[in-house]
Amino acid sequence: MLSPKGLARRWTILIAGDAGCSVFSSLLAMRATSNPPFALASPVGFGELAAMMAAVHLGAIYLQDLYRFDEPRADSWTTAALLIVAAKLTVIVGIVEVAAPALAVGRTFLIVYVLVASICVIGWRTAANRVLLERLNVRVMALGFDEAAPLMIQEIERRRHLGYQFLGFAALDGAATPSGAAVDGSNSLCELTRRCRVDTLVVLDSFAGPEETQELMRCRMRGTRLLDFETFYERLAGKLPAPCMRGAWLLLAPGFTATQWRRALKRAVDICAAAAIGIVAAPIAALTALAVRLDSPGPALYAQERVGLDGAVFSVYKFRSMRVDAEADGSAVWAAARDPRVTRVGRIIRRLRIDELPQLYNVIKGEMSLVGPRPERPAIVAELDQRIPYYHVRHVVRPGLTGWAQICFPYGATVEDAAEKLCYDLYYIKNWSLAFEIQIMLQTFKVMLFGRGAR
Repeated sequence: MLSPKGLARRWTILIAGDAGCSVFSSLLAMRATSNPPFALASPVGFGELAAMMAAVHLGAIYLQDLYRFDEPRADSWTTAALLIVAAKLTVIVGIVEVAAPALAVGRTFLIVYVLVASICVIGWRTAANRVLLERLNVRVMALGFDEAAPLMIQEIERRRHLGYQFLGFAALDGAATPSGAAVDGSNSLCELTRRCRVDTLVVLDSFAGPEETQELMRCRMRGTRLLDFETFYERLAGKLPAPCMRGAWLLLAPGFTATQWRRALKRAVDICAAAAIGIVAAPIAALTALAVRLDSPGPALYAQERVGLDGAVFSVYKFRSMRVDAEADGSAVWAAARDPRVTRVGRIIRRLRIDELPQLYNVIKGEMSLVGPRPERPAIVAELDQRIPYYHVRHVVRPGLTGWAQICFPYGATVEDAAEKLCYDLYYIKNWSLAFEIQIMLQTFKVMLFGRGAR
């Protein structure tokens, strides 16, 4: 899973360190090679070679989930994963040498590079985990107590391995708060945050009085970051707290911008990427259609009504992965784990997401986007609109072939799952950018490659 934006420093440190190890290893391998491929007679110079090796190496590290922060990783796990990366890197470079002799780096260069890079990256990652990243602790205190407090504590506890430390609750009026410290005239909030070395103060209650405002401003001017609950939760969890979210915050918070040039840029990316993927995947689509027809009676493709932009209903196209009588009574049914209605070929194409390929046509038509909330059926949307607050907000953008919710949350089949996925969908809508879009596409490729989360 990609990490929320609150962890940008960890990303930056790890990526910069990995890239530095790669460039250093390329330099040592160059000096150890008697006939370097970057000689004057070669079209590949050292700069290009180092950049190419770094790109391949970081890509292999990414595919091995070494940039994920969603769960604690032991040093032994990291070392084993990096050794697997070294093996993959050797295979990749070996294939390049055979397929493109002009880019061959030479056996000596490859051996030296892999050995040095493996030792450097393992040492760097061990040092980073034990020294650098442990210093990126975030000491959190909450001001006030409301219905959002238990949710905040739960998410902080899930991320203790990232250095989040919850120090307790404080109250400006001196009232006792659960697991907290009362603040009275002799123990000001500013003094409390200084003594407890608070990095972030999450304001749960609304304080409008001039004395309270002055005290909070003193804390802010002395280096304590002040955040409302929704903003803190967004940075912590990479999703929005839909169950506890205030409507006013949803309307006024930064983000949720859809200027004309942004819409045009996203549409251009959709058309170009969908056309390119369609051309590359055409042979796979043809073979899939044949396999579906041979595996079970019925058409290879089917159309199904889904809810799209602004609540408009459209027909989405998919390769058939279920029996033709899967919904004989015509009513919408949630997909289940190991659904007996799924055919043998259907189970494979669902696992690899190949059943979604015909939706590239929906993307080109403008009914869908490559990235966005997954479209649901009208009957299911009508039910979820009644039971989940702010569910209708996901329809302010085009639905997508993939999305932030799809790569962060397993396949859902209940109202509770839909509510959790909405938290991720709203985060995507609020924080859309081209870089975020590309990250989701890359992560989707990894999900398809390893067949995660399908039903």
